[in-house]
Amino acid sequence: MTSRLSEALHGLADGVPAATVPEELFDRARARHRHRRAATAGALAVLVLLLGAGYALRPAPIRWPSAAGSTAPGLPTRLVDPPLRTATVAQSAPGAAAMLFGGPAVRDNWNETRMGVVAADVDRYRVLTPSESQTAGFGALLSPNGRYVWAGGLLYDLTSGRSAPAGTDGYPLAFAPNGKRLAYADHDTFTSPNTYATPYVGLYDRDRRADVLRVRVGTAWVPPGQAAVSPDGTELAVQVRDEVWLTRVADADPDGTATPYRKLPLNGGRLPGAGSWLPDGRTMATLTRSTCTDCPVPSYPRTWRLETRDVANAAVVPGPAFPDVRSATYVHLVGWRSADEAVALIGVPGPTAVDRPDTHDIATSPYQEHGTTAVQLVLLRRGATSPEVLLRTPAGITEMTVAADLAIHGTIRESGRPDFGPPPMWLIAAGAILTAIAGAALHSLLQYLRRNRRPRSQRP
Repeated sequence: MTSRLSEALHGLADGVPAATVPEELFDRARARHRHRRAATAGALAVLVLLLGAGYALRPAPIRWPSAAGSTAPGLPTRLVDPPLRTATVAQSAPGAAAMLFGGPAVRDNWNETRMGVVAADVDRYRVLTPSESQTAGFGALLSPNGRYVWAGGLLYDLTSGRSAPAGTDGYPLAFAPNGKRLAYADHDTFTSPNTYATPYVGLYDRDRRADVLRVRVGTAWVPPGQAAVSPDGTELAVQVRDEVWLTRVADADPDGTATPYRKLPLNGGRLPGAGSWLPDGRTMATLTRSTCTDCPVPSYPRTWRLETRDVANAAVVPGPAFPDVRSATYVHLVGWRSADEAVALIGVPGPTAVDRPDTHDIATSPYQEHGTTAVQLVLLRRGATSPEVLLRTPAGITEMTVAADLAIHGTIRESGRPDFGPPPMWLIAAGAILTAIAGAALHSLLQYLRRNRRPRSQRP
């Protein structure tokens, strides 16, 4: 039985046709294996390259000590528009700034809150993007030493890139000359149909982390840019409608509130900003408003004249007159070099600017009026026939404020080659995606060329 079964099985086996192995089967299998290994190695190489580039270009805060090639701190002679790839302050801290600026050249429909800063020692440009749109020099302030930007309820430390709450519950009005105290206005209240009011104005001490003074306003709106802290930080001046209210910290009640000890009439003029106090602490600068006949911009005949007044009796200090500032949307005093020389920022009107009267209403706020096309830093000297222009913003930069310490000392440096910092994360991500797409496309092309180089007889 066993032998018969064996013979039958052998017969069946002999009747089965022999299996045919295609030529170069094993060679093609080995080639495919090599290609897969090469593709895997290429993908790993691209991944390592992307990870390495991302780590090298990662947006991390960078501190900038004084480099050997840095110049002495000063205001640059020229400003440039920061391109879209400019790093943010949080990504790469610029160090103490010379200027904070904004305008159509700095922001667009996608970056509505964007502002630029340039460092004091070299042309190191960075950008800030507060949560709400602010006007540089009014709603966003630069501290006198250039270290801090106060905007949107936050203090941005330009030397570290970090931000922290300012401690005030309202919008900025002015830094004290030493930067230690912050004058602010409480959030507006609204009464229909179109009436806004400021409940109170406060003076916040950063060292004590508390208000040292509050002045109740209640029935008027206090706009940004129209307050000033005295040189010693003990008095606050704020424009309330057509008056300047002067209040002392020493007069504050236990709850911190105080009533003004003097109200200076403005007669249609203005309090010209944070630099309104003269260095002696006993004299206050105010602006009178009139019109001119031979204005630089005939369609905008507004003219400002600077006067200094004794706070004890409101009398105008005698002496040669300061030059008229003609065709200017606003005059914002930065500080004083002496009792006879003031440094100021003035708004230059464009063809769309309209010279409207001050109503002290939020709808037509008396600050940085619409139609301002440029800002000039000028020196106002008693007895001079016209302001001395120190610098002017380029086209598209319509808002600017400067570090008061540098402007007062007249420190101006030559501009150099701008540095815009490491690329932002979105640019790194876009580069990584494009590199990956290019690598995949190249790999597919190589595979296609290899397949088409084989003889037709060898293709599977």
